[in-house]
Amino acid sequence: MGHQAGKLQRREVVMAEEVAKYDSSLPFVLFDRLDDDLIIKELEGRLPGVLTYHFNQDGQELWGLSKSGVDECSNELAKKGEVIREIECNFVDKEDEALFTVKAGRYAISKDGKEVLLDTKLGFKRQSKKTKSGKDNPFWFEQGSIKACRNSASRLIPASIKAGVIEYAKAQGKVKEVKKEQFQEPQIKVTSIQKPDSVNLTTRSSIFKAKEWPSKKPGGNPSYQITARLDGNEQSFTTWDKKIYDLVKDETDSGMLFDIEYIKKDVGGKIYHNIVSLKRADEPGEDDNAQ
Repeated sequence: MGHQAGKLQRREVVMAEEVAKYDSSLPFVLFDRLDDDLIIKELEGRLPGVLTYHFNQDGQELWGLSKSGVDECSNELAKKGEVIREIECNFVDKEDEALFTVKAGRYAISKDGKEVLLDTKLGFKRQSKKTKSGKDNPFWFEQGSIKACRNSASRLIPASIKAGVIEYAKAQGKVKEVKKEQFQEPQIKVTSIQKPDSVNLTTRSSIFKAKEWPSKKPGGNPSYQITARLDGNEQSFTTWDKKIYDLVKDETDSGMLFDIEYIKKDVGGKIYHNIVSLKRADEPGEDDNAQ
């Protein structure tokens, strides 16, 4: 294929799972979900034509290799006498999701066919068993395991190979442009007014922390503190509903978006944010408070 490396001046080659490098993980969460569609196409025998995702965020160009793009990187690496192989795959099966772990190895192959293991890496993926519309996802096992394989392989591929594949994808028209219009508009809105010092609001955000607080009264029910982003800053919300706490406690820092309905209340000059309801966002959409 003859990829040329080094042409991505001041551009980061970033995999969809490496979300911590940016203020907002949203583009990379969407890149990862777009791979779900590519994997289904492969399972149906259709040849995916997308190697790279591209998103322009406030003047910063973000690039993410698709699952097919990582496969192309592995093919290029093989031409240099090194191959990537999955060594083992494990998963934890939960009620609404599964957690996948894949161990992959990079091997050097000599001309006489002898192999030397050079390196190993782990790849992880949390995969929902529901589709974006909330229906049962019949492909959750294939999507989760394949994307975990993608992530482990990506950690073994040199950045120069990734850069070359991205340049090749641009030259061959195998880039999927992800536009801001694909994201749902922010949904902060006033739904009702109880009294001047209390208002119902909604916001969409990922979850940073979830903590249980015991009741100060003997035999009283505990409260739960949920930390999300509001107006560009971390904001603590309170709920007494254990179901809400159970829904988000394992999703801290996962990038999963939730629609939060809450009451903003002024009590003696002190502002409280009490959760009325909380649910997973039905569609991939923009964090209302992303910077």
